[in-house]
Amino acid sequence: MIIKKCIECGSGDLKIVRKDVELKRFNPGRVTIQDTEQIECQNCGESYFDDKQMTSLTRNIDKKLKISHA
Repeated sequence: MIIKKCIECGSGDLKIVRKDVELKRFNPGRVTIQDTEQIECQNCGESYFDDKQMTSLTRNIDKKLKISHA
């Protein structure tokens, strides 16, 4: 885990969790990616993504929106 301390509250109580991520986009609106691995502050609930998690999230968003990177 690259982040050691929450940027929002300063807590060091960070854990890797799996939960749904909801994004708001202009088009098509809300997009929910289910069961996504992320780093979460156990104090304030802020979420963070490392490079691997962000790559996975981006792929899942593209699949949901049917975007191809050919």
